[in-house]
Amino acid sequence: MTCANARTNLDIYAQSAADQMNLNLGNCDAARVNKDRISELMGVPLVQGVLRYAHKIDSLADNSEKSKAEGAVFAAAILPRLHACSPGAAATVYENMKVGATSTSLSAVKSAFEKNLICMGMTGDDVGGVYDIDAGAFFLGAAPMNENKTSGGVNILGIVLGSVLGGVALIAMFGFVYMMKREKSGNPMFKNPDEVIA
Repeated sequence: MTCANARTNLDIYAQSAADQMNLNLGNCDAARVNKDRISELMGVPLVQGVLRYAHKIDSLADNSEKSKAEGAVFAAAILPRLHACSPGAAATVYENMKVGATSTSLSAVKSAFEKNLICMGMTGDDVGGVYDIDAGAFFLGAAPMNENKTSGGVNILGIVLGSVLGGVALIAMFGFVYMMKREKSGNPMFKNPDEVIA
């Protein structure tokens, strides 16, 4: 038996740990950022569920009530967030995934999400695609999304600088916490030279 965690779960665990550290340090603003990112990440499985069932209904011609109902439930859960970004995109997903929809288009559903990933706080890498284990490849039309499809490109410099500065800040926070623990245990890292016994 193999045990594994989805990447989104690992990202949520990391954000939760950082959130707890920020709360313990009294850094409420940073804790809110962590909370917001956790909320964004919690939407990822909902988008994945919509895409999975849109694929099953459209590409695999699975018109069972079970598949249609499960797709509708996933869609209903994420539609408010999508609607906040684009009412038109939310209408497209609703019309394709609602109970009683006369047809479902994976490409229309995928495109509606793809154009709004950044607004929803997600990336194409977060969501991924619908993978065919037997073929060892993504199903046709179900490859991972590109959140920059209509955003005009990525600001690479901003991403690199943000990543570097975020990493430095994280290392500094862990160093600070380590120093605080040593100080509280009576073994400070920095001692007054006059107090050092030779």
